[in-house]
This record gives sequence, structure tokens and C-alpha cells, in this order.
Amino acid sequence: MKKIIVYIICMFTCIFSQTSSLSMYGYGEYMNTYDASSISMGDSKYFSGFSNRMSFSSPSSYWKNSFSNLMMSIYYNNTTFANQNLIENNFKIISFSFPIKENNIVALGMNPLLRSDIRVEENDFSFIGSDQSPNGNVLAYNSDYDFSGGMSEFFILYSSKISKNISFGLKWSKIFGSSKHKYYLNLYNVSFDQDENIQYSLNNIESFIDNNRYSSNKYLLEIRYSWLNLETVFSYSKTNPLNIEITPYYDSLGYLETESYYVNDKLFDKGIGLNYLFNEGTGIIFEYHILNSYNSYDFLNIYNEDSPSIQSSHIGAYFKIGDGLQSSTVLKVGLFNKTYDFEEHSTYDSGLTFGIGYNYFENKNFIDAAFKIGRRSTEYSSFENEKYYKLVLSIISGEKWFVNEREK
Repeated sequence: MKKIIVYIICMFTCIFSQTSSLSMYGYGEYMNTYDASSISMGDSKYFSGFSNRMSFSSPSSYWKNSFSNLMMSIYYNNTTFANQNLIENNFKIISFSFPIKENNIVALGMNPLLRSDIRVEENDFSFIGSDQSPNGNVLAYNSDYDFSGGMSEFFILYSSKISKNISFGLKWSKIFGSSKHKYYLNLYNVSFDQDENIQYSLNNIESFIDNNRYSSNKYLLEIRYSWLNLETVFSYSKTNPLNIEITPYYDSLGYLETESYYVNDKLFDKGIGLNYLFNEGTGIIFEYHILNSYNSYDFLNIYNEDSPSIQSSHIGAYFKIGDGLQSSTVLKVGLFNKTYDFEEHSTYDSGLTFGIGYNYFENKNFIDAAFKIGRRSTEYSSFENEKYYKLVLSIISGEKWFVNEREK
């Protein structure tokens, strides 16, 4: 109950500035969907709506593109929360894949994993009496927090079709990154005007900064099975304990000695996906995912909440509307529902997605655009609903750089 009270009070007394309310907890918002082709179908991961196109978040699908491929995604995010309109533009992934033999692909790339961008400003004041004040006068103070940075992953994956119905993907990722967590103690002199209204004048600002560096390894296995008109995907990933190196900095002392420790709670992610094909180019998909996140540590946990575990369900549909000799177009639509489970409360995230994908030229070039609109809410009436929309653009450029072709 104490944590709930603290949480509600903070919502009343602080001003937030971040790209998402999920930046307020733990290490930031977890990002595990990168491909506009999949995002447009209910923010999913495993399917693209094309029979010959991989999904960036699904290693078992990479073998479908037999050419050498340069892939990238960018996104635009607009969030309305706490009476603020917050905008962010960023890369979601950049990757390169190439064949090593028929139906066998190797890929490497980089993408963000956890991101935080938050500033918390305390509006109310606390007071130090004249008997406890160092200068013998009444003083007031409040605090500001500023968190920025996060973790990214560099990955290498291998994707292979081992039989007519079975394919798999293996992925190893090196997790790395850095962040700065700043704490400002604002000290004010207190006085009164002629009407006895209290006046505050800034006396001093003392800052404390934690410079953090992260390191870990992540492993993923994914199996894909196709039978008649049904395609099924099973995925499981596991992360080693997180190594954190913290170098504190104080205005009065300078840099202190670096400290190292491990967060032993392992990050894991598992999911299942189904794709049912009604006819050539038309089908529906369903996915279910469970994520267990890292626990946080004390300085970052100003709201006494660890990063949430996430359960999510996704449903989508795709419709092929063009079938030219060298191009085709697929329309996509979907719904998603996510539950972020904290220790004392839950946040609910649901929304709608739609998009379009275009396959052009015989080298398997693709361009996809997705639009995602959603709302996050909790059971607390004091928590203002967060509304957001995202625009994601993904591009695959395929060439025959490493394809072994021999004239017969």
C-alpha cells in the first residue's frame, strides 16, 4: 500500500518529460518489434504478409530472402501524456544479410533494446528549519531527476530451412550501452513579501550523477513449422545476468571509483505465432508473447517499481491487392493488447495498426509503412491516460552480391 500512495503522490507533484510513461521505471521502454511489415499486423513479430519476405524480428524467416539484403527501419513517435506532446525520431534497426548456401542465411545488425528519456521535476517544497539550517535561516528544497540512455544489441543470426516444412533461426546478441542518471538537489532561501506571501530565491544546486555502462549476452532459438495452410512459430530467448559499471560524480568530490555488480534476474522472452493462409496473399495471424524484464536498482527506482513483465496478444490480417510481373502490394491491419505488470499495479496498452507493403523488382526489394495508434491506462484515476501514435518505415534492398549462380 505504501508504494501505491507514493506512486499517486508523485503523479500529482511532478512534471514528466519523456518519450513514454514506460521510461519512468527501471531501464526504460523495452523495444522488441522493428519491422513495419509486422507492426502493421497488430504490432506482431513473426510474419510479414509476404511469402518471400523475412520479418526483421523473426530469425527463422530470414532464409526466405535468398539475396543479399540491406535492411533498415526508422520510426516517428508522438505521445500525449501529462499535458505534454512528446516527439521522437530514431532508427529501429539496421542489418545486412547474405546467403552462405541455398536456404541458409547469415545476418548481422544492430538495434536499440531498452531506452529511457525522462526528466522528473518536483513542484512542491520541503523545508529545513532555522535550528537545523547551516546558515541559521529557513531553507526550502526540492529535487529533479534526469535519466537518459539505455541498452542496444549487436546481433549475429543464422537462419535455415532444413526440410520442406521446418525452418529455424539462431541468434546471438551482445548487449551494450550506457546511461546517465542525474539527481539535482535545489536549495532555496525563504522570505516573505509585504503581503506575507512566501518567496523563494535559488540558493544553490547540488548535482549527483551516475554514469552507467551495461554489458550482457542474449541467446534466441526460433522454430517455424508449416503444414498445409498453417504456419506456426515458437520462440524463446534468454539473457545472461546484466553487468553494470557505475562511476559516480559529485559536484563537491568529482569522480569516484567505478563500482561493478550484477543484476542476476535474467531477461527472457518467449512467444508463439500462428499464420493461417486462406488463399494466395490473404490470411490472418495471431501471436502471444511473455517477457520477464531485468529488476532495477535503488537509484533508478525513484518510484519504488521495477521494470514490468509484459504479456501481450496480437491479431492481424493481410490482403494482397496487386500481382504484377515484377511487383505486388499487400494491405495489412491489426489489433494488440498488452499488460505491463508491476509489483503493485498494472498498465494496460491497447490499440490499432494498419499499413501497406510493396514488393518491387525481381531482386526482392520491399518497402513497408505501418501506422500504430494506442492508449495506455491504469486502474488509478489519478493517472492520466497516455495516447500515442507511431509511424514506422522499413526498407529491404536485395542484390545478388553473394549468390552463387552457374550456367548449366
